[in-house]
Amino acid sequence: MSLAGFSDVVLPFILLLGVLIFIHELGHFLVAKYFNVKCERFSLGFGPSLLARTVGETEYVIGVLPLGGYVKMLGEIPGEELAEEERDRAFNLKPVHQRMAISVAGPAMNIVLPIVLIAGMLMAGVPTLTSLVGAVAPDSAAERAGLQGGDRIVAIDGEAIWRWSDLITHLRETASPTVLLEIERDSQRTNVSVTRETLDDGRFGPIGAEPSPPSAVFAVSGPQSAAARAGMLTGDVIRSVDGTAVANRYDVERLFQTASGELELEVERTRGDARETLIVTIPDAGSRTSESLGLQPVDFAVNFVDPASPASEAGIEPGDIFLRANSKPIQSWNQLVVAIRGSEGDPIEMTLLRAGLEVDLKVSPIRRAVQVGEEMETHFAIGIGGGTPRNGGEMLDDVVSNPFVALWRAVQRTVEIFNMILGGVFQLFTGKVGLNNLAGPIGIGEIAADSFQTSWLQFLSFMAVISVNLAILNLLPIPILDGGQILLAAAEGIKGSPLPNRAREIAQTVGLSLILALMGLAFWNDLARKWAGIVDFLKGLV
Repeated sequence: MSLAGFSDVVLPFILLLGVLIFIHELGHFLVAKYFNVKCERFSLGFGPSLLARTVGETEYVIGVLPLGGYVKMLGEIPGEELAEEERDRAFNLKPVHQRMAISVAGPAMNIVLPIVLIAGMLMAGVPTLTSLVGAVAPDSAAERAGLQGGDRIVAIDGEAIWRWSDLITHLRETASPTVLLEIERDSQRTNVSVTRETLDDGRFGPIGAEPSPPSAVFAVSGPQSAAARAGMLTGDVIRSVDGTAVANRYDVERLFQTASGELELEVERTRGDARETLIVTIPDAGSRTSESLGLQPVDFAVNFVDPASPASEAGIEPGDIFLRANSKPIQSWNQLVVAIRGSEGDPIEMTLLRAGLEVDLKVSPIRRAVQVGEEMETHFAIGIGGGTPRNGGEMLDDVVSNPFVALWRAVQRTVEIFNMILGGVFQLFTGKVGLNNLAGPIGIGEIAADSFQTSWLQFLSFMAVISVNLAILNLLPIPILDGGQILLAAAEGIKGSPLPNRAREIAQTVGLSLILALMGLAFWNDLARKWAGIVDFLKGLV
C-alpha cells in the first residue's frame, strides 16, 4: 500500500479505534487505581506485543490486532492464585459496589467522550446554514407576501434569528398560520407578514422560502414530449430562458409561465469529462409549464452514499441520477423507494446517469433501521440519501462561546445518539433488522476513512457515534463484557457470597463464545459485501 493509501484508509481506522479503546480502558484503569486494585497490564490491542514498557507495577502494551484492549487486574481471572500480601489489592476480593464501579467506568468514559467532542466542535464552530433566502418557490406563501431570493430574515415574530434552523423550529412550534418576518434587503429592513396554508391534517404548510434552492437540472419525461423532440436529455442544466439567465429551477418555472411563442433555452450538458453548451429551441406549444413541455424536476438523484452499504458495494456514487429499476423508468424519489422496499432483498438491476453517461449495475437491498420522526422503522434499503440537486446556501460557523451551553447541547445530542442506537439494537435482537446489518472492522474502516477525508468535523462526529455504540455494546449483559461483569457482581451481592469459580468460568466461556460469534458474523458481512471485489482481485492475480 502506498503512503497516501495508508494515510487515507488505515490511519483513520487506527486513530478511531485507538482513541476509543484508550478512553474506554483508561476509565477501568483509573477507577481500579482509585480503589487500590493492582493493574498488571494496560493493553491497546490483542495478540503479540508491538511495543511494551513497564512503569511501576503496570506493563503498558500495544498489541498487533487493534480491535480492542484490556486492563489485566490482579484476581480478575477465576481460580487465579493470590499471594497473601496482595489479597487486599485483588479485584475479585473487592466489595461488590467497587467492582461494579470499575466495570461501569469504561462505558461511562465512552459516553463522556462524545459529550466532550461535541462540545468542543460547538465551541470551535460548526458550519451552519444562515437565514439568507436562496430562492422563493412560485405561487408560495412567501412569494405572495413579497419575499425574494437574497432577502435575509433577521427576526421572526420579534425573535432575532440568524440560522435557518431557528426559522424552521419557530415555524414548527408556533400555533398561528401567520408569522411576521423582519427581513433585510439592500441594507434596508422591513417587515413581511406570511400566512401559511392550513393542510387537511390541521398542520400548516411550508412558507416556500428555501436557503438552498433546487438547481435547474431537469429530467425529460418521454420521447414524444416537446422537450425531447427539441433535443433535451435527462441531466441537462438550463442556464438561460430566452436570453434571461437563471440560477435555479424556480427561475426557470417563472420564465416559462411568462414566455410566449417559441422558447430558446441555453443548456449545459456533461458527457464524461467534457462539458458543452448548446441552444435548444422548443416550438410554441401554447401551455408554458415544465410539465406540459415534458420536463420534470430531478428529485431522484444521489446526494450521499453510506460507505458500508449495498449501494457503495454496487458502485453507486453521489451525483448519480436514477433512470430505471428492473427496466421500469424512475421518475420520482417515491418510485425509487417503492422499487427498493418492494424488492424483498432480491437484486435490482439499476440504470443510472453519471456525468451524462448511462451506467448499469446491480444492487441488493438489505433490511435497515430507518429513523422516521421519533420512531425507528425497518425497511429494505440500499444506504443512500438523495432528492433534488441543490445550489449551496450561505454557511457560517455557529460558534457556542459559552462552555456550559456547549456542554448542555452536547449532552442533548449524545442522548439523541444513545436513544437512536439503542432502538437499533432492540430491533436487531427482536429480528426486525437482519443480522446482515452488522458492520465489522472493514465497514467501520470504510466509514472512518470516508469521514476523515471529508473533514475533521465529520470524523469527530463519527467517532462520537461509534463511542456511544461501544458503550452500549459493552453494557450488554453478556459475560466477558462489562455488562456481564456488572450482572455477575450484582448476583454475588444478592447471593451474599462469592459465586463458585466453576460458575464464573462457564459464564466467561459462554460470553467469549457469543462475542466471537458476533465478531465473526460482522466480519463475514464485511467479506460478503466485498466478495465481488475480492473475486475480481484474485482473478487479476491469476
